[in-house]
Amino acid sequence: MAKARGTSQWSRRDWLSTLGAGIGWGTVARFGAGDAIAGAPGPQAQALATPRGAIIRTIAADLDPGAITGATLIHEHLGNGRRPAPRGQTAPPAGPPDNPTQDVDWMTIELKAARQAGVGCIVSASTGGAGTEIPAYLKTLSERTGLHLLNAGAYYTRQQYPADFAVKTEDDIADGLVQMAAAGRLGAYGEFGVANGEADIDPLEKKVFRSVGRAHLRTGLPIFTHNNYATGPDVPSDMALRQLDLFEAVGVNPAHVAIGHVCCLDDPKAAVAIALAKRGAFVAFDRVTRQQQWVSDEHRIHMIQAFLEAGQIDRLLLSSDYIGRVNTGVGEISVYPGPLHARDGGPGYARPLVLFVPQLRKAGIKDEDIRHITQDNPRRFLAFVPRA
Repeated sequence: MAKARGTSQWSRRDWLSTLGAGIGWGTVARFGAGDAIAGAPGPQAQALATPRGAIIRTIAADLDPGAITGATLIHEHLGNGRRPAPRGQTAPPAGPPDNPTQDVDWMTIELKAARQAGVGCIVSASTGGAGTEIPAYLKTLSERTGLHLLNAGAYYTRQQYPADFAVKTEDDIADGLVQMAAAGRLGAYGEFGVANGEADIDPLEKKVFRSVGRAHLRTGLPIFTHNNYATGPDVPSDMALRQLDLFEAVGVNPAHVAIGHVCCLDDPKAAVAIALAKRGAFVAFDRVTRQQQWVSDEHRIHMIQAFLEAGQIDRLLLSSDYIGRVNTGVGEISVYPGPLHARDGGPGYARPLVLFVPQLRKAGIKDEDIRHITQDNPRRFLAFVPRA
């Protein structure tokens, strides 16, 4: 494609930037403007009860929680801007990116569209520790898009643990996590959890859970987990409660914990979600719109209705655990029309607002409650009083 007759061809950046100029409202138009702006700040957006001195730590600044408007997505994956090195090697492969999250120009378009659709803040989860290149990458994306971005880091499961975790004490591991938080400017610890298919929490995983709890007590940073139920026939439905037990065992207040993937449990009455909330934890419905090998959005809506009817609206968090593309490698299929990348006219990272919020409305959940869930709850969860 040429810029004009007689001029040189466009660079890939020129093409992406021009494409992105109108993509945000194109996404809104395609799926319905009233649906897409559900996360826009309401008249009470600034009124938020948080502890004195509490802040939300974005990659760019420590902010008063009331400074963040629009919806906050508490568990997504924005990548690190580079292709990973092959197993056993340190240098990334040559060639173009093979995933959108490795391409800063692509991601700029995606995140600008999310902002246009009503997203104000995104927590970017890392699963292999907080890589040294991630803070600069997220800061660049934040500057380009105007979004508040939080860096979150942890060691996902045993497969990502450093080899010396087996011999280190809980305090030793906590020391490393405190250092990770400072070096990576973390706004939360996450995501980490129990390996898929496990029927119980492995002793080493229990050690790491308690270590993250100890690191939280020293930093104040909130915690969000990977919960493995629905990933195998032997996984018990109360795995989420077992995770919370480990944090409480070292003195963590459940109000600083979000247990992840609760929406993936076949639990129509939301019994586990309600039990978590009654203990004071946040409940993350953080795989909404991800039609993977688990449950449908319709099922999730029924669970949310039961959860709200139990009086637990203050404990619900929404996100999609999106990686920039549909992950067909683990069985996910697209059940929505058209491409899902924002640059191609789909919802992209705004999918919780564009695809799921309309289903909440259809189920009779009021806009004021949707704003409470998408704006107030995540700001309360992410707000903390720094300790280190």
